[in-house]
Amino acid sequence: MISLYLHIPFCRHKCNYCSFYSLTDFDKSEYIDAIIRCVQYFGKNSGENPLISDCRADTVYIGGGTPSVLPPKLIYRLFDAVYRNFEIEKNAEITVEANPESCDREFLSAVKGAGVNRLSLGVQSLDDGQLRAAGRIHTSAQAVEAVKLARNTGFDNISCDLIFGLPGQTERSFENSLKILTGLDIEHISCYNLQVERGTPLERSGVSVPGEQTQERMYFLACEFLAERGYVHYEISNYAKRGLESRHNSAYWTGKDYLGIGPAAHSKIRDMRCSFLPDIGRFCARRSFEFDRCERIDDPLFEKIMLSLRTKNGLDTALLKNSEKFISRLKDSGYAVAHDGILRLTDRGFYLSNSIIAELAAREC
Repeated sequence: MISLYLHIPFCRHKCNYCSFYSLTDFDKSEYIDAIIRCVQYFGKNSGENPLISDCRADTVYIGGGTPSVLPPKLIYRLFDAVYRNFEIEKNAEITVEANPESCDREFLSAVKGAGVNRLSLGVQSLDDGQLRAAGRIHTSAQAVEAVKLARNTGFDNISCDLIFGLPGQTERSFENSLKILTGLDIEHISCYNLQVERGTPLERSGVSVPGEQTQERMYFLACEFLAERGYVHYEISNYAKRGLESRHNSAYWTGKDYLGIGPAAHSKIRDMRCSFLPDIGRFCARRSFEFDRCERIDDPLFEKIMLSLRTKNGLDTALLKNSEKFISRLKDSGYAVAHDGILRLTDRGFYLSNSIIAELAAREC
């Protein structure tokens, strides 16, 4: 059983903060042709498959980039190839990402007809000034309209992304975005702390962003606000109504095998971590799809610590031999709780998870 990810590296416009691999100008039909060849290579009908055989997928995720820029005919071709070459579980979670400005009725009808049952919308903010500063090309009104349109098209599992720490953002304006989304009865909300990556237009512009203390207050505001409205804080950046946690993303954090298809896509298969280079021309020219890079996961305990402490499920303390005093300090400081042999980070611990995980791994690995 695997989780399947297909990368659509196209955007109408690249956001000011984005450091991910994406393009604004490439032949989409040529790219989908290549994705289909790769799906056939790894799928059950291939016969050339060196790593995966008789695999079933219980989650499928079409991410980007901006998959909603694809025309319906390419969406249907893509999903037809997936269903022909992989055995998809009957109750599979099938997610597609979209941006509000391209999430129109035609796109929603196409993906709904192709079997998508979960929509992930890149809202980021519901303040037009902040959206402009971030280089987003939709408005807050378009974001709200996209949610309503998705509901009318039959989607009952919608996730929305928000960013805190945007230029010009205040605690009050961030809270207003949360109020609007929860007022729309969204099932899942992801709140990401803005990272000003080197080489991005945002970094080069020198525009100031809220200070570290303000961003910290925004994080705890989200934790409290969403908890009061019934959302479970099940992973560092993710909140969901109970039972509607992202099954696909949870597969990454629980160490499940996943297959990523497309340039810059990553996979984890058994004890190997593999990837394709971020080069769409190279990817489209291929007829055989061996991974460009593969490395063995040589420290499974480090992987377990790093992934488990990201989630509310926590880490089995029986795996730890040298950290009793450190764990006691975490509990005494309110950064973690331990019950029935499971160590879980609190909201305070999640916010400092990078340093906590690093110190714990240094003691154990």
